[in-house]
Amino acid sequence: MFKDFFAFFRDIYRNKRLLLKFSWNDFKARYAGSFLGVFWAFINPMVTIVVYWFVFEKGLKAGMTDGNIPFILFLVSGIIAWFFFSDTVISATNCFRDYSYLVKKVVFNIKILPSAKMMANLYTHLFFILVTFALTIAYGFYPTMYSLQIFYYLFCLVMFMTGVTWITASVQPFFSDITQLINVIMQVLMWGSPILWDINQFPAIYHKFFKLNPLYYIVQGYRDTFFSKAWFWEHWKMGIYFWVFTLLLMLIGTIMYKKLRPHFSDVL
Repeated sequence: MFKDFFAFFRDIYRNKRLLLKFSWNDFKARYAGSFLGVFWAFINPMVTIVVYWFVFEKGLKAGMTDGNIPFILFLVSGIIAWFFFSDTVISATNCFRDYSYLVKKVVFNIKILPSAKMMANLYTHLFFILVTFALTIAYGFYPTMYSLQIFYYLFCLVMFMTGVTWITASVQPFFSDITQLINVIMQVLMWGSPILWDINQFPAIYHKFFKLNPLYYIVQGYRDTFFSKAWFWEHWKMGIYFWVFTLLLMLIGTIMYKKLRPHFSDVL
């Protein structure tokens, strides 16, 4: 089992050039034929951010939150991680069906396909990380040594999504309704993650429940990075829980892929 687990990463590393090529082509292909092209990858999230900001700050008077951080910064610093997560899970889940012509080729290593979908979304995510740093600077929150933690929390997010997509992508060829199920789960996760709300708005009795969500660790980590609030090792208990949960997902994904891979060609 562990041999297969490490083989996944070995294959991804050995095919890194092909992975980069696939991810870039996938990124461009999504918007091929449209007038604005790849700019839609940036326009849609920006419009979503503006709508949430207007509704929650101007309409519901969210104001300052999480230690007097302006709501727009609180929102953007959390929602960019969510955009990366949701877009990756939805697109990577369908990767074997999208590239069914490659799945049927014995010589092609399809293990890289979920990672290619993830990397295609990474380009947009890196852009929004830079935008968030620009916004925080504009509001007087300047980068510090804490800002380097963005690499750690981005790595956490990538590993978590790797585990999730290995599972969902392996199941999708046999259970096409999983895409609809994921859309429902995404709604629950969206509102169950501290993106639009601060955990301190809830009674302390609920805090442990919210922290069971692995995305809580990542979203709060992003905010600790942008606003220089804490080092990742200060949340070592949450870190241990996150990595145990993530590694378990990855092991399950490895087993499921190995068991189901021989049957992909028959059902696609």
